[in-house]
Amino acid sequence: MWGNSVIKVGNGRKTMFWNDIWVGQTPLRQQFPDIYNLNQQKLATISEITNAQGWNLSFRRLLNDWEVERMIQFYNTLEQAKSLNFEEDKLLWSLDKGGKFRVKAAYKMLNISTETKEWWPWKMIWKGKIPHKVACFTWLVASQAVLTQDNLMKRGRQLCSRCFFCEAVTETVNHLFLQCKVTGKLWQWFINLRGIGWAMPRHTSEVLACWNRDGNQSEHKERWKIVPSCIWWTIWKERNQRCFENKNIPFQSIKMNCLATFYFWCIHSVPKDIGEINLFLDSLKEYRR
Repeated sequence: MWGNSVIKVGNGRKTMFWNDIWVGQTPLRQQFPDIYNLNQQKLATISEITNAQGWNLSFRRLLNDWEVERMIQFYNTLEQAKSLNFEEDKLLWSLDKGGKFRVKAAYKMLNISTETKEWWPWKMIWKGKIPHKVACFTWLVASQAVLTQDNLMKRGRQLCSRCFFCEAVTETVNHLFLQCKVTGKLWQWFINLRGIGWAMPRHTSEVLACWNRDGNQSEHKERWKIVPSCIWWTIWKERNQRCFENKNIPFQSIKMNCLATFYFWCIHSVPKDIGEINLFLDSLKEYRR
């Protein structure tokens, strides 16, 4: 219910700058966890962070080069908010035009939430022919709960967040497992293997639903279904090696690790050489729709 409430800011004295929903659909600490960790006014109200010149934010250190663009996005978001006035802050119900809470709207919202759960690709996660620990990991990725750096920062960890592969942007679940250029190459390789045209969704759970639907149209649908878990597991293991052991391997080795894992989960035996993997992949091509 609280997620469907918004605050109409007046003088800003009752609204928490970081923790309340007053600009955008979520609190600023969730929209910008990296900026939140740098800030020194985590419990301040809006009125305490503003003055006659504008926003008066205090940070514990200077920005790194890769954080400047993120800070620009942050200030652009703040520009969406209206200027303070002399009225008191008000809590509004977002599902009503007048901002008033209505039982009918709340009931309708709860029913829609129940229907949405039917789209959750639980069969693809828990009934796939993959190790149980990988199924648990896939569920965490789809639920946006795996411990990437953005989720660690939401828990209060102070990190200088960067993707361990591209080193260009903040590490988030969707970036690491969908949007990063290294992960994208693995996705594109399997898409080409299947011979399909496929646009990458924005959310990890959407990927499972789309890939599952397309996989059902293939002769080897049970094998195609495990591809997302295979890519994510490979990327996560390589990410952890770079994070904790400071060991990097080239993309070709990451790709071979992914293909070997895919082969092992499908055939349940360790491949003798690359030729055996290629023969297996060629057999999948023969049955493409």
